[in-house]
Amino acid sequence: MHISPVGSVDTAVIATGSTMFGVTLLFMIVAWIDHSFCPIRAKNLLLTTAMFIAGVLWFLGDIPMNGHMLLKSGWVRVLFCFVYTAAIIIRCYALDRVFIQNKSTRGWKYYMPIGFLLGFVIVYSIITQAMSSRLTISYIAELELCSTTKGYVYVTLGVLWLNWIIILILMLRLRKIQSTFNEFYEFLCITALGIAAMIKTNVVHYTHLKYSLIRGYRMAETLGDAAIINGIILLIMAHPVIMSVLRPREYERDWLLRLWTDGLQDICGENLNLHTNFPLYRAPKECPISSNRHGNAAIRSAVNDRSDLGEYLAMPSMEVSLGRTVSVSRKAPTLYEKHKAHLRRHSSQSINTIGAADDPFKLRQII
Repeated sequence: MHISPVGSVDTAVIATGSTMFGVTLLFMIVAWIDHSFCPIRAKNLLLTTAMFIAGVLWFLGDIPMNGHMLLKSGWVRVLFCFVYTAAIIIRCYALDRVFIQNKSTRGWKYYMPIGFLLGFVIVYSIITQAMSSRLTISYIAELELCSTTKGYVYVTLGVLWLNWIIILILMLRLRKIQSTFNEFYEFLCITALGIAAMIKTNVVHYTHLKYSLIRGYRMAETLGDAAIINGIILLIMAHPVIMSVLRPREYERDWLLRLWTDGLQDICGENLNLHTNFPLYRAPKECPISSNRHGNAAIRSAVNDRSDLGEYLAMPSMEVSLGRTVSVSRKAPTLYEKHKAHLRRHSSQSINTIGAADDPFKLRQII
């Protein structure tokens, strides 16, 4: 087997991967600058930023593991690869809780599975680091390259496959979401990219266990990982960030109108605390307040609501009591709004009444 020592080509690989992350970093910076932009806030910037940081550290772990430079920290790759996939699981799980289970994304029942997942990732990484290098990752000083054992590779890949199987199951559940925001299709693309990365890694490890000794294979592995890491984050953030720069007012207005049409305004107006400085659509004069088992929570949220979005999306702000109605001033609807109202009345996938729209069964936040 021909062994390729570290050289200028490996430096170019590091530079190319760093450029990919630089582009994604630019998008994240713009997102934080425009963090009050409703479509961006709905993506949960904190979790997406955690994914980006995990992706950067995953890439830094790829560099020594794939043999591009001298650095004895190969375990970083495994740890933050797990953290990255765990963040995707959390995103899927949160959407499943809100839209499929009709439950909150708060409380111990929500955080307990997440705690177990992150705890497993940390424990696995600690055990990996504590074990003898003969059983996991060894460093060949003469070649300045890392070498892994079959057992370690197979166990690690098995755990990663388990993560993606969980994501796949959650993604299949998300197909039930009836919304114009394409949450299911977004996660379908994310899952496809993740499984493609897993297949790539499995093929490389199966055909060339010591792939890090061969320049072509280690280049493909490192750049492939970097492309998929950044591709998933850009798939989530790129469109709203670009729209926040090109046409923020028009896009936000259309986005909020679709939100209202899908009956999801309580998520953004009440739970994400989003605000808008322009009128979107004034609700009909009589807006019955839902009196289901979530009624008290709805009243408390309504009483505390002072946002413009609350006014324009029929979210009452003061003196609301169970069973009463609230009067909201009405604006003459446009032809487009009349068409939307017609679709809402006759489509089984849209809301039928403002009362249904105000039903706060879809809770806390979009992730």
